[in-house]
Amino acid sequence: MTSDSALDSNWAEFLQSQNVQFDETGKISTFGHADLERFLIKNGPVITSLTHQALIKVSGSEAETFLQSQLTNDLTQVTETQAQFSAYCDPKGNVIATFLVFNYKGDYYLSFDGSMSDTVIKRLKMFVLRADVQIEDVSNSMIQVGFAGEFGDLDVQRQLSTKIKEIFEAGMLQAEGMEDCYIIKVPGPYHKYSLFGPAQQMTEAWKKLRGNSDLTNNYDWQLLDIAAGIPNIETPTTNQFIPQSLNLDKFEAINFKKGCFPGQEIIARTHYRGKVTKRMLRLHIGEVVKLTAGEDLLLKDSNDRKHKMTVISSAEDIFEGTLCLAVASLKPLESVEGDLMTESGKTVSIEPLPYKITEEE
Repeated sequence: MTSDSALDSNWAEFLQSQNVQFDETGKISTFGHADLERFLIKNGPVITSLTHQALIKVSGSEAETFLQSQLTNDLTQVTETQAQFSAYCDPKGNVIATFLVFNYKGDYYLSFDGSMSDTVIKRLKMFVLRADVQIEDVSNSMIQVGFAGEFGDLDVQRQLSTKIKEIFEAGMLQAEGMEDCYIIKVPGPYHKYSLFGPAQQMTEAWKKLRGNSDLTNNYDWQLLDIAAGIPNIETPTTNQFIPQSLNLDKFEAINFKKGCFPGQEIIARTHYRGKVTKRMLRLHIGEVVKLTAGEDLLLKDSNDRKHKMTVISSAEDIFEGTLCLAVASLKPLESVEGDLMTESGKTVSIEPLPYKITEEE
């Protein structure tokens, strides 16, 4: 897990000047005003350093061919102006990790949860064989920053002289002194961006955006992914679910026409012949509960029937309770009337996602 002690020294020093506080996992827990940070995430604009994210660089003349044979999405569609979301699966079709994939200065980059860094790098290198492909961990030298807000697109255009409007649209910053920084618009409840670049230039981009935004921590930033229904695979949830159970087919993270990749036969069979029996749901729990990825969440309905779900990600809600993404079997839920309940009797609501997960929706 990336921590401030391992970061580029310039960036670590800059974060300290922003009153950053890291927890034992290496995530930013606060910039000094935790309660305010959670409230401000509702509409933004907010900015944070994504130090907990891993970033690997895949280069070489055969990099595209190699990644095309490993990931679920079509790498030929990734350009310097178009990024994508993708997944890495095992031969059984279960998701090892989920990636934001982009092309920066001719090389491919994969951004994903830092807990999976060693696993992903080791596995990718195992399949390189004699191909002209180099895999490098650049997590601590290529800085990652998140920026989001209700009018985030206008802020990016005004503060960074860059116009990026569509989801997964990408490009280099046009502002003076930041020409080596790269920006991608990513899914969110409002305009949301991931920025990448060298520490000194990213510091300047941060200062520009900070003039019209507030700081937030990594946990409250995660609320935006939960709201958007974006799964983040960590060590406890790796190798457990096929991509469709994580709804990856619903925002074009799987290409069913690209050809072979690990687990492709099973994933394609589910798509063309079968019915997805498990889906990822967004839940609102009427109390603050600390749920960890991979944990079983036991709920009951009005008839006292129990329903077991697997937590993908969870964070304390802005005003009250907890927001959570969890994978559940759909059929038992079809007969549920009203809300579900926790074992302690608190209401649990299944909230609509920004995309449809069943034909009935």
